[in-house]
Amino acid sequence: MKKIFLLSAIIFLFVQCKAQSNIVALTNCNKEYDHSTGDYYLKDTTNEMDKYEGVWKWTNGNKEFTLTLIKQVKHHFNQYGNDNYFEDRLVGYYQYKENGLLIADTSSDDLSKDYGVKVQFTLDCHSQISSIAFRDYKKYKKFEVILESLSPTQIKMNMYETEHVIMINKKTGTKIPPNDPQGGSTFPMEMILTKQ
Repeated sequence: MKKIFLLSAIIFLFVQCKAQSNIVALTNCNKEYDHSTGDYYLKDTTNEMDKYEGVWKWTNGNKEFTLTLIKQVKHHFNQYGNDNYFEDRLVGYYQYKENGLLIADTSSDDLSKDYGVKVQFTLDCHSQISSIAFRDYKKYKKFEVILESLSPTQIKMNMYETEHVIMINKKTGTKIPPNDPQGGSTFPMEMILTKQ
């Protein structure tokens, strides 16, 4: 019995050490990893993402934009294809109001999904918080978004239009998104948000 316990402990320690040897910094511009083995963890080694966690708000007259960001540590990407790796990421949702009326709200998103989340950020290799996904679903558009920490209580959010891809589902013939992208954005493309 002691031999089985000792062998189990050795195997456990070996697996733990092996997993620790494949930590790759998100800020490593030359990162190469096999995203299908489950052995790699793309980590926020500097804890830069921690500055952005929380609820952030912008107001201007009767307009209000609230962005909620949550840091997911060691999120396991394994829902599609050959994906089987871990990564730190920021996910969340936004709400936009005018005259107290809710215009846009992504708070019902399932933030545990690997893909399809409307608000998702990573720490890129230039130590910048940039969007993997930021969708303005009211305008059927996706934006590139850069977040910049101005102070512990303020961040700047800049949105840049990207190319819009429309796909047709071969089985159903439906268009994704269902409508063509519309001009502009639902909310301002540049905002300074204050931590709540």
